[in-house]
Amino acid sequence: MRIWTAVVMAMALSGLAASDVAAQAKPQNAPVVAGQPSARQLALSRRYVELMQTDQLDIVIRSAVESSASLDPSTANIPPEDREFMIDLAAELTSDLMPQMFDRLVPVYARTFSEEELQALVAFYDSDMGRSILSKTYTSMPEANEAMMSLMPQLFEKMATRICVRYQCDPRELLGEMGMGEGGGRTAGPPPK
Repeated sequence: MRIWTAVVMAMALSGLAASDVAAQAKPQNAPVVAGQPSARQLALSRRYVELMQTDQLDIVIRSAVESSASLDPSTANIPPEDREFMIDLAAELTSDLMPQMFDRLVPVYARTFSEEELQALVAFYDSDMGRSILSKTYTSMPEANEAMMSLMPQLFEKMATRICVRYQCDPRELLGEMGMGEGGGRTAGPPPK
């Protein structure tokens, strides 16, 4: 199901905002920090991760899951109560895993960013402007997710066409197997080249 894709995309989007700020703080062509991070880098990384967690996160996750489910042709024929159960389950389990995910990000960010970059990230996200941008990033995630998910049928069509050119199959059959056949998000007409 694409519900999990939406969840991953929502989580990735929250990291993209951080990456943009880090990229601005990081000089071009600066090497990635290698080796073991210092205790200071780990502490700054933990603070940065804490700042990324807001009370909006559960709402964003739920919204991303709902948006994805509405665009997922495999959920079209599921009874409403079963569909709601799947959405609730995906949102709940994802929210439950977020603390673990954030914990695992601490050493990754500590190894990736220099102490100076981590200080810039923390300073930014601890500022009024940073909190406002983070809030707006989370608020816009459902719409951003919907925009990205709207491209999935096109991506699947192109993928099916390329696969079938290589393996001599019918793209429409492959799309049907992927849940993207007629009425399942596919556009009318011949598959794209």
